[in-house]
Amino acid sequence: MTDFLQSTRFNQYANDVFKMSADEFESINDLSGERFTARLHDFINTFLRNQLPRLQELKRYYLADNNIKQRDTGRDKNRADNRIASDWAKYITVFMQGYMLGNPIQYNSDDKLLEKIEDFSKQNGADYHDGLIETDLSIYGRAYELVYTDSDAQERITKLAPEQTFVVYDDTIAENSLFGVRFYQIKYSDTETNSFVEVYTTSNVCYFKTENNSYDSMKLVNVAEHMFNGVPINEYKNNEERLGDFESVLDGIDAYDLSQSELANFQQDMNDAYLVIKGNPATGTAEPEYVTDENGEVKLDQYDNPITNDNSSSDVMNKMLKARLLVLDNNSDPDGVNPDAYYLTKSYDTTGAEAYKKRLVDDILRFTFTPDTNDQNFAGTQSGESMKYKLMGNDNLRKTKERLLTRGIMRRLRLLGNVWSIKNSVATIGKQEGLYNRINDVQVQFTPNVPQNDEERISQLKELYGIISDETLFNLLETFTGIDAETEMQRLADEKAKAADEFAEQQDAYPDLKSDDGDVDEEQ
Repeated sequence: MTDFLQSTRFNQYANDVFKMSADEFESINDLSGERFTARLHDFINTFLRNQLPRLQELKRYYLADNNIKQRDTGRDKNRADNRIASDWAKYITVFMQGYMLGNPIQYNSDDKLLEKIEDFSKQNGADYHDGLIETDLSIYGRAYELVYTDSDAQERITKLAPEQTFVVYDDTIAENSLFGVRFYQIKYSDTETNSFVEVYTTSNVCYFKTENNSYDSMKLVNVAEHMFNGVPINEYKNNEERLGDFESVLDGIDAYDLSQSELANFQQDMNDAYLVIKGNPATGTAEPEYVTDENGEVKLDQYDNPITNDNSSSDVMNKMLKARLLVLDNNSDPDGVNPDAYYLTKSYDTTGAEAYKKRLVDDILRFTFTPDTNDQNFAGTQSGESMKYKLMGNDNLRKTKERLLTRGIMRRLRLLGNVWSIKNSVATIGKQEGLYNRINDVQVQFTPNVPQNDEERISQLKELYGIISDETLFNLLETFTGIDAETEMQRLADEKAKAADEFAEQQDAYPDLKSDDGDVDEEQ
């Protein structure tokens, strides 16, 4: 049973980064040997024991399977026991993912390299892939992708599940990745399960397998070479602590769930309130109280509760509770019988409860830097400056996330560049400056997906006409037109050329309109 609003939520080692001595790794020549296999086994078992429970719980909250669902309330079976889970985690994640990557990532580089990057992005659906990466970052605080080549020797990327992936880094200041690990199991039947482990180093992929549901007896079954000249498992971090976007407010979410559930319980119990009747003769006189066997031992039901005899005091009380009715005897009152009937209810502080829930909502949104879109002041009629203040906290967080995302994307491009340089795919890149250096010059641009006041925005852009270059102006207009600056400028050039051609054709068709020197005679 999950602990609810008490104790430490996660293991103190739940978010540790795996490290290994660089000297030790370099001294291991055979990755199939017992020395490396034993170390790999330790890493996997440590991950399963210390880190996997945290990742699974965060995923549960994203799916609205909050701890309230597993709460042990100890309520009587005749009372309401609602367990309402709020979907705060998904709300925060979806908002952050859309805010960060609702507009696709753009790249700036020289023409040939940019064409190669855009072609790769199009073939791999990089916009969707990047959105999946940001979603994992928001949930788990970490995300993983694998850069690989398919059967046609084309470069590909795919997202890896954080519950099945980790990277081991060396102990140097640079924290270079030594190898990445992906492990998983395939269950063929109730009795047959195979376990698989893939180890990605800077030059090879090692495949291990066991024919059971344990990783204890891993055997190397295959080794394949890759040309990425680096560990092809690429890790992204949401922040330096690798925390998810809603992880810091899990207690607040639990408190909100509890408040909602208790309110639902109160409403249901109110509808099913007990009817109390006083002044009736005592009932439930059968003895003994509980059913016994031939040895005099009390018999128990399937829930280990004693079985009551018909018309015993316990049996009558259980039946009254089930019928939402209490019959009380006050015949022993010295003043005589005083019959009465009423519903057994308790008062509810509606104002206080709603204020408490509002405070919880405000705290959840504040501590995750998420704006409240249901706020009446958060409206489309506000100016752009007002919106900036509303999003200032989230905007500050976005800057950090963009820098870390850029770091991961640049590493992806460098891995791809290592293969492209071998293939000589980018033939026009100058020989004096290598492909690796050219990729380092690539600029990754993010455009936050925020509501825009179109009239205000267009008015601002009009004022910039003649002050900035046309290309820069068209870059700014791309959010409205959906057309990049280069295409828009080419379209304008084509329109001007077409207009000039049409004017020349008109002059040829009406030669009398021309003067002796070839100009149009304005007097005619």
